[in-house]
Order: sequence, then structure tokens, then C-alpha cells
Amino acid sequence: MSSLKSSNEKALTLYQDIGAARSIDDLKVISRGVLDAAADAIRSDTTTQGVVQLISRLNNAITMQLILILENREGVRLPDGATLLALGSEGRGEQTLRTDQDSAIVYSDDFPTENLSYIEGFAIRLVEALEEIGVPRCPGNIMVSNPVWRHSLTEWKRLVNRWISTPTPENMLNFGIFQDLLPLHGSRSLGVELREYIRVTVHNSSHFFPNMACHAVRFPTGLGMFGRIRVERRGENRGKIDIKKAGIFAITVGVSLLALEIGCNSGTTWDKLAFLEKRKILMPGDLAIIEAAFDCLVHLRLQLQLQELLAGGTPTNHLDPLDMSNSDRKKFRQALKGVNTFLHIFNNHYKLHAISM
Repeated sequence: MSSLKSSNEKALTLYQDIGAARSIDDLKVISRGVLDAAADAIRSDTTTQGVVQLISRLNNAITMQLILILENREGVRLPDGATLLALGSEGRGEQTLRTDQDSAIVYSDDFPTENLSYIEGFAIRLVEALEEIGVPRCPGNIMVSNPVWRHSLTEWKRLVNRWISTPTPENMLNFGIFQDLLPLHGSRSLGVELREYIRVTVHNSSHFFPNMACHAVRFPTGLGMFGRIRVERRGENRGKIDIKKAGIFAITVGVSLLALEIGCNSGTTWDKLAFLEKRKILMPGDLAIIEAAFDCLVHLRLQLQLQELLAGGTPTNHLDPLDMSNSDRKKFRQALKGVNTFLHIFNNHYKLHAISM
């Protein structure tokens, strides 16, 4: 049996187990299987895109089954007229092995005020239950248990408009996380309307795109002088490079911004790259370089996090180039060159050389 076929069969079994789960304890056991399924996929011929989508779909399936269990066993449910939104990497369908809870709730403008306590109860219990099965809380508290991330449709529109028109670092960070929202449970139409509002409203501010572009490139590139890999020089991560800051962040945020500018604010980074090529924002040769760079960086990140988890540690983004084989280090350096190719195109598009950063 090929490793790819074995990986697919294990994933299918896991989906079936998720659907058969009847308690939080069941899901605790099953959620550990996500790591095994991801490990098999990483070691097989599954594409990098396929691996992150597998992880995202399994995690979403677990969340949906958990919501069903909470309703059936505890009577805790999200009332009609409200929607649970997945944000960030979960919203894009690009989760890796280092995942936490990024979520929000939107409810209809005519939702009864006296019933808001039911939304709050659902939100608090969901976050607790997700933590019970092994999904950590968001360190930045971007979760439905935080009332800051629960609003009516109109209130959310006001907030989005403020983020767009007032580009503070916090507002740009919040917008970047929120823009990839995915309606996960409840009244899907509310999430769809909110996403459409974002797509249209970003064009109301002449400063939005240049400021978000500066936000996308705020981290130093991963290559220094003479093509050397730029590692941290002090602290606990001395000699290591943050693979997310070195390139994944710039490509993810930058590609999302370019796609949003021409009307696309849904799908994975790979989907958006294809969209940008179709709209002639990226030429085929550049697309191949950028896509290969993104694939390589995400794959290395997955391998790193898998090794850390199997060793009983906490997954991070800090990679030690000296721990890599010569072949992998060469691929890594080539990927960082691909990031620079993207940044050159991105900087020229938004004329960042003319903006005080």
C-alpha cells in the first residue's frame, strides 16, 4: 500500500470517528489523531496545500461535532439569528500544527436583547470545551468568549469601517485576522454579507491599501548580506529564524491584500495566487517562483512543528538552519529568494519606496 493511500484511508477513518463521537472525552481522543493523520500526510506524497487543508477540515469537523455534543448533552446552543465565524488561518483553510482559537460571532440587528445571554453562554462554553479537547485559547484573546468579538451585523460593519479608515497597528492587525472570516455555524448569510461589506468598503479609503501594504512587509526578509540566512542574534532563539516572519507572513498578508484590491476576499493563499495570475497581477513565471517559495516555507514549518510535537514540546515557528540537511538548506535559501521576488513585485505595486514606513 502506498504511503499516500494509507494516509487517505487514515484520514477517512478519522472523519468517521469524528461523526460517531458522542462526548467531549471521545473528541479528546480523536483530536490526538489529527496529529497522526497530519504526520502521515506530511511523510507521504500529499502536497503542502493538501496537508494544511486536511488539518483545517479535520479541525473544523471536530468543532462542528463538538457544537452538536454541547447541544445534545448540555443544552448549550447558538441561537437562531447568529453565526460563528472562523478567522485567520482557520478562515482561510490553512491551519498548521500550531493552531489556537481565532473566532467571532455576528448576530442579526433585530436579535432580541434579552437573548444575548444565550450567545454569551454558548461562546464561553465553546471556548472552554475546545480547550478541553486540546485547542489552546488565543493568546491575543481573539475569541468568542471575549465580548469584543461578539457584535450585531451593523456593529461589525462600524468596526470594520473604523479599522479601514483609521490604520493604527492594532486596527490593521484586527482587519488582517478578520478579513478571512468563514461562516462556520449558524446563519451563514450574516457572514456572507459581512464579507461582501469588507470587499466593497476597503475602496472607500485612499490610505487603506498603502498602509496595509506597509503592515505586510514590516518584518525583515529572511536573507541578509551575500544571501546569508538572517538568524536571531540574541535571546532564547539565538541562531534560529522565525519562518513565519521570514516569509510566510509577507506572502499570506500580501497576497490577500492584492486579491482584495481586485475583489477577492475568500479562499486559500494558493487560490488567491491563481486568481492574481488570472487577472494578470502576477505573470506565470513569477507565480511559479512565489508558489514554490510558499510551498517550501509552509512544508518546513509543518515538519518543524511535527518534530517538536513528537518530542513532547510546543510547536513553534523557530527553525535552526544548522539542523537542516545541505539539500533542505539550499531549498530554504531558494524559497527566501522567492519571497524577495514577491516583495519586489508587491513593493512596486504599492510604490512602498515612496512611502515613509
